[in-house]
Amino acid sequence: MSTLNAYRLIATVRGGATNSPVAATRYTSLDDAREASKQLMHDNNRVIRVMIVADQESSRFVEWIERS
Repeated sequence: MSTLNAYRLIATVRGGATNSPVAATRYTSLDDAREASKQLMHDNNRVIRVMIVADQESSRFVEWIERS
């Protein structure tokens, strides 16, 4: 298993899906993933929350970012 940290975003979308490149990108820091999740919700009103996961051999939940 790699010791390099990487993070992915998994969006919960109301009434469909999103194909945003922001959701498909791997982020090298948790802060970058948090900022990207805020941008994803700002750009797409149907995104109601975003789960940040550590992108490893087995994905590990890190945190939820909720629309306020």
